[in-house]
Amino acid sequence: MKKVEIVKTIGLIALIIIIILLFTYIFILKSFFKVDNDYQKLGLELNTYNIDYYTVYEEGFFEIYRVYKLNILRDKDKIRNKLENNFSWSKDKFYEYVMLKFYEKINNETVELDREDLYYYHKNGIYAILDMKNAKLYYLENYLHSTHSDYSTILDVKVKDYSEREIYSVRGGLQYDGRDYYVYKFTEEKGKEIIETLGQSSKWSKDRIDDDKLDDFEYNKEVLDIKNGYYHYELVCRTSDENKKKNVTKENATGYEIGVYDADKNILYYFWESI
Repeated sequence: MKKVEIVKTIGLIALIIIIILLFTYIFILKSFFKVDNDYQKLGLELNTYNIDYYTVYEEGFFEIYRVYKLNILRDKDKIRNKLENNFSWSKDKFYEYVMLKFYEKINNETVELDREDLYYYHKNGIYAILDMKNAKLYYLENYLHSTHSDYSTILDVKVKDYSEREIYSVRGGLQYDGRDYYVYKFTEEKGKEIIETLGQSSKWSKDRIDDDKLDDFEYNKEVLDIKNGYYHYELVCRTSDENKKKNVTKENATGYEIGVYDADKNILYYFWESI
């Protein structure tokens, strides 16, 4: 009886080994004959003759990033028409923290995108940018864990009526620490309302804050040149203790927030960081 059990065990182990080897062989075979045609997922009916060459920058279980050089001269009008009529594509730019994921390397130097004539795609974990001017397709497949808070009011300013908005925001971890970096642009009419609100708000002042604080707006150095502005700076404390929240000191502060409003251009710059 024991001999039969031993034979069964050996047979089972052998079967498992065969299955593992078979899967390994299939994986190697699939990788060897792999065709990188992810661009066909984007609804533009691109074909192999549209691809001159491509560069693989990231290729792993969690992320794929490739840049395709396209041959679309004869199909340019057709492709633009598909871009304009496909709901997954848009001229609305990604938030800046997503844009920073897209790049090329030329002579070992990282080069940013030419942003003159771009279309943007985001669906099912795929981010893509089609550069019509330079005939390039940037393809990124992953699930970005960066998130942002969608505020309706910031420092007494109702921000839902913005005309343009940029977000450079990354948070994460158990306590949702990180950074919120927002830029809101308003119409001239809305700007008049905001200026009136800021003039009455105790959170804002016409007194300019120091350059070392304004330097936190690394993507918007124009804040250093504002001539007619309102300013806010405050230490923040991430805690459930309401007393500490109201009486923040340098010792218990976990971060700070900065607000700058350009009264001439009707732009609100907001920076919040907690660590």
